[in-house]
Order: sequence, then C-alpha cells, then structure tokens
Amino acid sequence: MAQHYLKLSFFYSLFFHLFHTINCATKVPKIAIIGGGIGGTSAAFFIHDLFGSNGAQIDLYESNRIGGRLATIEVNNQKYEAGGSILHPRNKYMSDFVKLFGLKKRINDNFRYGIYDGEEFVFTESQWEIMNYIKLVWRYGLGPLKLQNYIDDILTRFERIYKLQKEGVAYNTVQELISAMSPQFIEEMKTTTLLGLTEKGFSDRIIDELVTTTLTANYGQNASVHEFVGSVSVAGAGGGLWAVHGGNRLVPERLLESSKATLYKARVARVQLLNGTGGFVIESTLYREVNNNIETENNTSDYDIVIVAAPLTEDTRRGIEFSDFPVDFSFPGEYHRTVCTMVHGKINHTWFGFKDESDMLDGVLTTKLGLQFNSLGKQNPVDYSSKTNNKANKLDVWKIFAQTQLQPQFLSELFSEIKEVTFINWLAYPHYEANPRLDQFVLFENLYHINAIEWAASAMEMSIIGAKNVALLVYNKWYDLKVDGSKKSHEEL
Repeated sequence: MAQHYLKLSFFYSLFFHLFHTINCATKVPKIAIIGGGIGGTSAAFFIHDLFGSNGAQIDLYESNRIGGRLATIEVNNQKYEAGGSILHPRNKYMSDFVKLFGLKKRINDNFRYGIYDGEEFVFTESQWEIMNYIKLVWRYGLGPLKLQNYIDDILTRFERIYKLQKEGVAYNTVQELISAMSPQFIEEMKTTTLLGLTEKGFSDRIIDELVTTTLTANYGQNASVHEFVGSVSVAGAGGGLWAVHGGNRLVPERLLESSKATLYKARVARVQLLNGTGGFVIESTLYREVNNNIETENNTSDYDIVIVAAPLTEDTRRGIEFSDFPVDFSFPGEYHRTVCTMVHGKINHTWFGFKDESDMLDGVLTTKLGLQFNSLGKQNPVDYSSKTNNKANKLDVWKIFAQTQLQPQFLSELFSEIKEVTFINWLAYPHYEANPRLDQFVLFENLYHINAIEWAASAMEMSIIGAKNVALLVYNKWYDLKVDGSKKSHEEL
C-alpha cells in the first residue's frame, strides 16, 4: 500500500511539474519595470534576450529622462557628462554594450591632477610620466604599487560574477551575490576602509591622500565607508578609464530600444498585490504632451512580474506605495546628496597659490570632507576628440562636486571670469557605513529590486550586474529552472 502511495505521489508530482513547465512555456509573462536608468534598461534588455523576441511583454515606466543618473547637460552649446561619467577598462558589460550598439569609447582625458588638503597641494602630477613615478615613490614609497596589486586582486575576484551569470546562476540577496565573487568581500563590507586597509599594512598617508581623495570625488564620503566600496572607488581612479563618445546615456537609450519594451512616460504611485492570483496592479500617472502642454491621465495595469529599478529609501521613493502585501517592506538608510556645479569660465589660479596661469592643474582632488568642494576638474564635451579640439575659446568648462550648493561669493573668488553656471542636485549614491545589511533582490514572490546592489557599491557596472541577476531570477523562476551556484561560486578559491 505504501509503495502504491509513493508511486502515485511521484506521478502527481511529475504531472504538476510538466503542467507548470508547459503552461509557462505557452503563457507570455507580462513584466513591468519601474525606472529607466542603466539598471532598468539593462534589465529590459537581458529579459528580452533570455525570453526571446516574443517571449515576454515588457513595459518600462519612467517619469523623467531615460538614463537616470547617466545624464548630460548643455553648457556653451555643447553637452557634458553631469552624472555617472567614468568607466573602468575591465567593466565587461558596458564594454560589450558599446561594441554591440556600434558606439565608441572616449578615453579619459589626459589631464594633470593635484591632491589638495585645504591649505596646500600635497601632491601634483607632472607633464612627464617618468617624473610622476619618481614623485610617487619619493612621497609614498612602494605603497602605490602595493595598492595597485591589491586593486588588481579585487578586480580578478570581482570578475568571477561574469562567468557565473553566463551559466545562468542568480542570487536572492546582495550578500549571496557578493560572496559568489569572493567571501572576502563580505568581510570587507563589515569593516571601514580605514581599518581594513590599515590592517593590510597601508600607511596613513596612502589612505589619507590616495584612497580618501577617490572617495570624496566619487562618493562624497571618506574612509569611514565600508572597505568594499572603498576598493571600488580606488579602482575608479586607475588608468585606462573611459566614457562613451556622445554621452554614457546613449547606452541605456540603446538598451531600451533593443529590448522592444513599451515605454510609459509615467510616475508609478502604487504597486498592489492581487491576492489569489499572484499578480500585481500598477497604478500610475501618465504624462502626455499635447500642443506643447503636458496632460496627465491615471492608469492601472495588471502584471505577472514587477521589477523596481530605482532606490526605495524614504528619501528617494517618490511616493511608491506597496499595498495589500502580507509583509511590511523596510528600506533602511539614505542616499547621499551631491551638488554638481558646471561653470563656463576661467579658473583663478591664484586661489590655489599658483603664480603663473600655466601652472594651474586640470583637476583638484581633496583629502577630507568639510572643505568648500569635494573635487573640481576641467571637462571636455561628450563628443570631444583631439581632431576636433578647438583652443580658440580661452574659457573652459569646469565640473565641481560639493556637499551643498556653492555660493556666488565663493564662485566669484574661485573663477576670475564666469560666463555661465548650472547646478544639478543629485541624490547620487547611498550613504555608506560598515554595518552588515540584508538587502534583497527578491522583495516578494515575483517582485524584485535591482537597486539593492547599490548598498555594496554604486557604479554603472554594478547596476548592470544587479539587473542581470534579477533578469536571471525572473527567467529561472518562470521556467522553474534550478541553477545551483553554491559550488560554482567558490570553485576557484
């Protein structure tokens, strides 16, 4: 009797599995993506690639411009990067997208930088590369070489995720994904950059001047952030950095176009769980331009799957309500405010103590917070090339990052001539601490959150990795695929 019961149980289990697989194979999932930044658009692209041309219906909601924090701004009739602006040569996904869409890389400008402590420059680059090596060794010994080797090791471990994702492996939590790269990274997320690098034998001078300067410039924070994001920041100051010719925003625009997703110019107000069906209702306000006027219309749509590709902390949620869920969602933390100031003018070299205008640097990095700015640098337009460089215009465009909006009095001191000033106020990246977090890619069954990955580190490539992970979660669950990455994650450790 027991044997007969086991046979029936096995039969019903097999029948249910086959029915589920056939049903999913015939039904086309209706998927909503909330957010049109690099995370949302790359998720749309990956889902279209995984499910096939007619395998999924994808709707993308974005109330503003496509690209999100990848944005350009027009100054003096030319466009400049105002948001995410640099990419590392080992950023695989962004490099792949550039090739796929026939775009071009714009190699990072060969500018001279200095490290400023608020009173004087503790280090300035030379026009001659050999002199830079000599000056680095003179001030920092072999520390920079040790730091580079450390970052190279970090990048090698980081790159393991590409192989895992190619094999279809996906993770429910940020901690699981980061651990798949290397368990060491999880430990680094529990300690500050200052403490972690000190324990690894780096000197205070290396940390204060070479590491912290990248953090003030890239994240508006100091070495109190966790060590993993500190390492990502230092990697973002290495050699071979690049941007997309024409603007980094071209990548999310091409991703959306390639995904065949339907774009809704809309602000999402509510995501409601439909009890009993497992689906969702999205309530939104649609924006339409009619005769140069913006008209609004309330809209509701049903979905099988919802992907949130936007920050969800209280300071960034923009009023998205989650209703009728049996659990309460909590999104702790806050995003860090950074004000980007674009100035078309002539820098006052004497403010920095230079007697001759030709001695003025192209960029200034700062060693600590609390100064009037975090960093400033001369900018080239997004379509710049050495062949089209026009030096007839004696005024440059400068980008200044600061904690707050710069006052006119300070700008009039910093610049001897100003033609144009533009401010862009960003909630740009998380405010990082060395406290363990439990951020989830899976908020609820068929409800996903890409931007959870930003609490490990905020960068264009990180957002794409998070998007690929969510796309794989969606695909694997829809087709009931079991891809176990637990052994694969550390097989090369």
